[in-house]
Amino acid sequence: MTLRVIQWATGTVGKHAIAAVHDHPDLELVGVYVYSEAKAGLDAGDIAGIAPLGVLATRDIEEILAIDADCVLYMPQGEMNPPGAVEDICRLLASGKNVISTAVTSLIYPLSLGQDVVDQLEQACAQGSTSFHATGIEPGWAAEILPLTISPLLSRTESILVQELMDYSTYDSRDMVFDIMGFGKHPDEPVIMAEPAMAKVVFSAPLMLLADGLGATIDDYVFHREVAVAPEAFDTKVGRIEAGTVSAQRFSLTAIVEGRPALTVEHITRMRADQAPDWPEGRGWRVTIEGTPSMTMDAVISTNGEDEVDQGCLGTAMHAVHAIPPVCAATPGIRTFLDLPLITGRHILRAAR
Repeated sequence: MTLRVIQWATGTVGKHAIAAVHDHPDLELVGVYVYSEAKAGLDAGDIAGIAPLGVLATRDIEEILAIDADCVLYMPQGEMNPPGAVEDICRLLASGKNVISTAVTSLIYPLSLGQDVVDQLEQACAQGSTSFHATGIEPGWAAEILPLTISPLLSRTESILVQELMDYSTYDSRDMVFDIMGFGKHPDEPVIMAEPAMAKVVFSAPLMLLADGLGATIDDYVFHREVAVAPEAFDTKVGRIEAGTVSAQRFSLTAIVEGRPALTVEHITRMRADQAPDWPEGRGWRVTIEGTPSMTMDAVISTNGEDEVDQGCLGTAMHAVHAIPPVCAATPGIRTFLDLPLITGRHILRAAR
C-alpha cells in the first residue's frame, strides 16, 4: 500500500525529505506547506531541486488539512516557538493525519515539555485516530538510538557521554547560527543557547528518554557552556565572524543519576575547522561509555568529502522518512523510540528511480 505524505516546510531538511519521499517506492507526495510567499504556488520538485512533481506548494493551512493523507512530515524551525508547533501538530493529528516532526527537540520525549503538552498531543491523536513521533539526528538518533543500541552489551555503566562534533560554517540558517547559538556574538552577549533554562528545555528530552529506556531516574541537571573567539575575521555561508567574537563553542547538559553525572549530551561546534584546536575534534558523533565493558563508538559522516552539515540534514530527513511506515502502522498516541519497532532503511539498496 502506498502511503500519502505531506511535506510541511521546505528548508534544507524539508527539501531532502521531498526528494526522498518521491524516490521511495511505498510513498507518494501529495501536498507541501511553505511559509514564504515566494515559494507559494511553486512545484515541489522545483523547490527541492529535482524534476517537477506536479504538487504545488501552498501557504493555506486549511488546504493542507483538507488533503487526504496518511502522514505529515512537520519540519519547520520550531525551537523559537514550541507552543505554536504543538498547536500545528495537534491540528494535523486531529484531522486524521499521522505526524512525524523534526521541528522541536523536546518533542522527542514530550513529557519534557510538561504533562499539559502530553495531554494535548494524546487528545489530538485520539480525535484523529493517529500517531505522533518526533525524530532527528542529534538529538533524535545519536543521543538516544546509539547508546540504547550499545546498552545490551553492558553489565553496568558509570557514565554515558554523547558528543556531536561539527563544523557549522556551511549551515544555511542565519537565525540558528547567529541568533540561537550565538556565533559571531561577543562572549558575554545574551543568546538563547547560553541560557541554562533553554538548554534544559532543548536537551532534557533525549536524556529523559535515555533514562527511561535504561530504567533510571534523573535527580537533577547540570548545564555547561564555554566559547572560543576568532583571532581574526573570516566569512561563512551565512555571515561574517568578526575577530574577538564567538567562533567555536561547546555546551552540554548532564543528567545526575544516583548522585553522579551519569548521562551527558555535548555539542562541540566550530565555524571553521581550525578554531578551538585544543577541543575534541571529529566530524559526526561519538558515544563514550565508562563502565563494564568500557566502549567508544564513532559515527563519522561525509567520509568521502561531502558537506558534513548538508549530509547531517539529509540524515535527519531520512530518519523521518523511514519512520513513516511504522508510525502509520502504530496504534494511536505518542510514539517515541521506546514505543516503535527498530526503524530501518527499507529499500535503500534499490536503484534510484
